[in-house]
Amino acid sequence: MLKLKGTLMLANADEVAAIQALRLKSSEKNKMTRDHNGFRKLLVVLTKAGKVMALHTGDGRVIWSNLLSSLRASRFGGMPSALRIYQWQVPHHSVMRENPSVLVVGKSGAESSTPGVFSILDSYSGEELNSMKLDHSVVQIIPLTLKDSSEQRLHLIVDSNSNAHLYPKSPDALNVFLHEMSNLYFYSVDIQANVIKGYSLQKSCGLNLGDEYCFSTKELWSIIFPSDSERIAISETRKMNEVCSLSTSSFMEHLVT
Repeated sequence: MLKLKGTLMLANADEVAAIQALRLKSSEKNKMTRDHNGFRKLLVVLTKAGKVMALHTGDGRVIWSNLLSSLRASRFGGMPSALRIYQWQVPHHSVMRENPSVLVVGKSGAESSTPGVFSILDSYSGEELNSMKLDHSVVQIIPLTLKDSSEQRLHLIVDSNSNAHLYPKSPDALNVFLHEMSNLYFYSVDIQANVIKGYSLQKSCGLNLGDEYCFSTKELWSIIFPSDSERIAISETRKMNEVCSLSTSSFMEHLVT
C-alpha cells in the first residue's frame, strides 16, 4: 500500500521516509550474500586502539565490531597497540565448514623491543578465535604468498635482533617454507636513517638454536641516501600479486619516494 501511495505521489513525509527505508533494506547491493560479480564484500578495518570493524561495501554500515581483549592493558601489561591486519586463512576447499579469518598483529608495549601480540578473528562474525603473546618483538611483518595445506597464509615476523620468526608454527608450514626459503629475499626501509637494506634468510637462529621456526637474516646490500640532498618520505608495499620482471624471487617489496 505504501509503494502504491508513493507511486501515485499521495504519501506524506513519514510515509516517504518509510518507503525509502524499505527500498534501502531490499536493495541488492545491501544484502549480506555474495553477488555474482563479487562486488559485495565485507571491508575489515583496524584502528590503532585495537578495535576491528567489518563494513558492508554496499552502504558502509558496520556489520560487527570487536575491541580486542588481547590488546588491552589489563591482559598483557603495559600499553599495547595494534599494528597491522592481514589475511590469515581463506578456506576455499572447506568454505561450507570454515569461515575466512584475519590476523591482527600488535605490540604489548610502547618500546620497540616489547613482545608482540597475535589475535585471529573470524571475518564473518568478528569472534576472536585465538590470541597469544609472542616471545619476541615485532619490527617488520612480512606476509608471504605461501600457504600450508589448510590454506593458512604464512607470515614472517622480524624482531629487533633481525631474526625472522615463521607463523603459523606447524610442521606443514615449516616444510612449505623450507622448500622455498632459498628463493626468498626481503628488504627493510629505515626512514630515519635514510637507508634501504636487502636480506636473505639463514637456517639457524641467533637467539635460540632449538627453535626451528626462527631464522637468522644476512644483509646482502644497502643503499644510503645522502641526507643533505635526498630523503625517504614514505615507503609503500607492492601488491603481492603484482607481476615484476626480475631474475630472482622476492617479497615485501616497497615503493620508495
